Amino acid sequence: MKPDVFAARAVVCAAALWCLAPSAWAFKCNSNVIDVGLHKMEVLKKCGAPALKDSRIERRTVRLRNGGALAGGAVEVEREQQVTIEEWVYNFGPSQFMQLLVIENGLVTDVRDLGYGS
Repeated sequence: MKPDVFAARAVVCAAALWCLAPSAWAFKCNSNVIDVGLHKMEVLKKCGAPALKDSRIERRTVRLRNGGALAGGAVEVEREQQVTIEEWVYNFGPSQFMQLLVIENGLVTDVRDLGYGS
């Protein structure tokens, strides 16, 4: 087998395995999957109130690129926007991992294991 054909097959196999792997950014709560992209109201509906809840506001600078037809080119504009970040912790007891949900502007953006609960 030629090296380039072997490499192509290896990439296809790796991609297939990656697609079939369970999401590392999700967990089960009362038989419901809590995943990145879910709205916080859905999380509350499926899991109830978290054991711990923290909130902060962060300011982020974003760059916007506008097509400048009048100026003859594209114009980049920096704008500051406010992002509400919440961190929720669910504690399912000593036999299961606690879960940290990071929620930005109402949507789950990250899910992390924290170790066994209490």
